[in-house]
This record gives sequence, structure tokens and C-alpha cells, in this order.
Amino acid sequence: MSGIGSARELYRIGTVARMTGFSTAVLRAWERRFGLLEPVRGAGGHRLYTPDDLRVLERVRELLDEGRSIGEIAPVGRERLLEERSRGASADAAPVARVPRSAQRPVAWLESCRDEIVDAAIAVDGDRIEHALDEVFAGVPPEIVLSNVIEPAAREIGDAWMEDRCSVAGEHLASGIFVKRLHALVHARNATTGTGAARVVCACFPDEGHELGALSVAFHLCRLGLHVTYLGARLPFEDLEVALRKVEPSGAYISVSRRVLLETHRPMLLELLERWAHKVTFIIGGRGVTAGDEEITRHGALLWPLARPLAGIGASFLPGAGAGDSRGGKEKTGDRE
Repeated sequence: MSGIGSARELYRIGTVARMTGFSTAVLRAWERRFGLLEPVRGAGGHRLYTPDDLRVLERVRELLDEGRSIGEIAPVGRERLLEERSRGASADAAPVARVPRSAQRPVAWLESCRDEIVDAAIAVDGDRIEHALDEVFAGVPPEIVLSNVIEPAAREIGDAWMEDRCSVAGEHLASGIFVKRLHALVHARNATTGTGAARVVCACFPDEGHELGALSVAFHLCRLGLHVTYLGARLPFEDLEVALRKVEPSGAYISVSRRVLLETHRPMLLELLERWAHKVTFIIGGRGVTAGDEEITRHGALLWPLARPLAGIGASFLPGAGAGDSRGGKEKTGDRE
């Protein structure tokens, strides 16, 4: 975040949002729900934030980046957060107290947020989707939002489309908002990754327009400390090769959601693997992948079907991973087959 100015400076909510990266809805929610911010009111009644508000937000950002949730941070209170930030959160500062799991956001609240998003998609109401996401991101860590709200909401919206309860417009609207949010999360995590971090490229198969799965994997890898270059949907393999030459990653994750796309592009995929699998660890993942595809594993790639947990995927991309760990052979003891 930017440095703090003099005590007389005041900032409008849009300015604070740009300076801190927190949305205006999140700022209002933290003021209303937790009392972390104490803006004054201008002559027109609009919020004006003080340098102390910015210091509190800087400390909140530091703690979020350390993996704490807002549910753990908020009970500490504004004054303690301001004190910690003012003294530079020195090493001898007492840690933020952990909040018992029972005191954090209940599952029912997450389910209600998910239901609100699904209903808003059916109603083709993007503002409602955005507002629901702002609220849930303000309350729990992004990885919880992804696994408990966005991913199940996307599945439910897809089911509603199949049942003619949701239009293509509603499905596309929700997907676009989800993708935008995940792009922002990946960008924010990459910004905090060290310069020496291993690099990974993430992309979708040619003709693959569903990128939520690839972005979910990209965010997971960022959280593990890898630097992710996300190349998006419908990426031709020849362009993926251009990126491999320029980025020089240790790994590449390629997502495919439909088996027909995997079969259509299989010949070019195998050619790509023949040229690159000795240099780069490849993982082919998504709904279109099956675990028993021996032809792909023989060409040096690891298969990651949708049902396979993501817990071990980061280790497969670390430099020095053995062929048995990362090229489709048996996994390390304790991992799933």
C-alpha cells in the first residue's frame, strides 16, 4: 500500500478502495460489522477516511497475506491493529488471537450467500451477485469463498441451465463475474510472491471456453508460493509453446472440461509433450480427464481428474520433483492413487 500522509488528509471511499485493493462494499461491511474503520462525514454526508483508517487497513492486509481470516483479525479491534501498524508490527508484538472455529462464520451463512448468487444468476442480476460476493469475501478467506461459495454456485447454475431454469445470459453473467474475481485473486497473490519462486503456466485447451477450473488451480498454486502466469481460455498449443519459451516455467497446468476436446486435440497435445516434457512438468486436469489415460502419461504428463484433491499438486511443480512424483507414475507414500 501507499505511504500515509499527514493527519489532516482525508480520503473518499473510492480513493481508499484504489489505494488498498479492498472494494467499497468490503470497506462498508468492515465499518458496519466490525467497527474497524471510523470515517468522518463530509458536508454532503459521504464518508471521508483518515490516515488512521488507512493504517488499520494496511495492518489488516498484512495479516490477510499471512493467511489469517477477517474473522480472526476483527476481534482484535481497531486500536490494537492501529498500534501494531504504527510500531511496524515488530517481531516482539503479540500475535493476533485465534478465534475459536465455533465463533467464525457458520456453514449456513455460506450456503445462504451461495443461494443468493444462484438466484441472482437466474434473475440475470449482476449487481446482486457482486454484492453477495463482496459480503462473503469480507467475512471469510478467499480460499473458503472459492470452495464453499463460488465453485458450488457455478455447479448449481450449470444444473439450473441444464434444467431450463437459468438462461445462457444468466450463466454467462455469473461465470464472467467469478472469472473476474479469480483473476484479481491470482494477480494479488502473484504480487506478493518472491522473485525466486518457481514459475508455472496455467491455461485452457484450444477451444476450451470454461476457465473457472483453471483459475481455481492457478489461485491454489499462488497460495502455495508459486508464481503463476495465467494464459486464459482457448489457447492454441503453438501459442502455449511460445509462452513456455519466454517464461521458462518449471511446470504447466492445462485444463480441459470435455472429453471431446481432449480427443480432438490429443495428437497436438502428444506432440507438445514429446517436445517439452523433458523440460517442463505437465499436468493435464479437469472434468475431461480420466485417470487411466496411459497414452498421455507415457508421453510424460501427470493426469489430474476433477475428483482428485488439489492438496498435492503444488509439490509436483517444484523444481527437482522426481519423475515418479510428477510424470504420471505412482505418487509419494500417503497420497491418493
